Amino acid sequence: MAAPKTLSFLNLVMVALNFLWIACLENGFLFSFSFTDTIAFYPSYLTPAKFSYKIWTFIAFNMVLAAYMMYVGTQKNSLNENVVRKIEKIDYLLILNQMALGLSMTLKHNDYFYWSLMYSIICLVSVMVINKRIQIQKLTTNSFTRYFIRLGFGVYTGWLMFVIGFNFAVILSKLSLTLGDAFYFYLNLGALAIICACMLAYSYYNYLPSVSAVLAWGSYGAYVENKQDPLPTQYDILPFLIISMILGLIFTAFNYYRCTVRRKSLTVAIQEPPSIT
Repeated sequence: MAAPKTLSFLNLVMVALNFLWIACLENGFLFSFSFTDTIAFYPSYLTPAKFSYKIWTFIAFNMVLAAYMMYVGTQKNSLNENVVRKIEKIDYLLILNQMALGLSMTLKHNDYFYWSLMYSIICLVSVMVINKRIQIQKLTTNSFTRYFIRLGFGVYTGWLMFVIGFNFAVILSKLSLTLGDAFYFYLNLGALAIICACMLAYSYYNYLPSVSAVLAWGSYGAYVENKQDPLPTQYDILPFLIISMILGLIFTAFNYYRCTVRRKSLTVAIQEPPSIT
């Protein structure tokens, strides 16, 4: 493993360059079309409206800021032992994660959705391992660095989970003619149910209201898309997307409350002197 200072610098550079590449793909700077244009060729019940993808800008800002804060925490004049330990635990995983993300987006842009889905899963698994190693569920104290680590990795993890769901739906869209309308609808509904359950459970277990907030955002995007440009079938997924949105908002508020309670209890525990027995 490289020294924490070197590793944190490599993480920062990799995250910044990778999200710059994603911005170029999203906005069609390098090519005559964006990856959202590729997705639009395969409409599904779970494909969100184009505005939903702007979340990548929010993710990029927070991930770059989180990587920068970790880099600052390894510098001699602002050394933070907790940050150093977290970087040591992350090791090269964040770099590998960003490589998988870049490959996933590039493959999606070029209509290789099967390979893109595989790399998206690798990306999600690696960021979940990072979250576990840094014990993200415990980073609820009042700290600027910890706040942006939780926010950046939380939103990023949540959106990856939702992305895997609608990437799967895009693959189903390619097979929709052979699946039939009814089977195609229920497969999409099953994918929505699985995504919803996984994101809510992960949000609750890890004290991450950002994950359930992303569920609400993605469901809202899919709702708008289905409302404005419904698929030519007799099946309606809108009520289920509304339920998904409501559950996402409820869990966001509830988990934020749990984080606040935990933060206050930790503050009290730090301030109180140990009892003498």
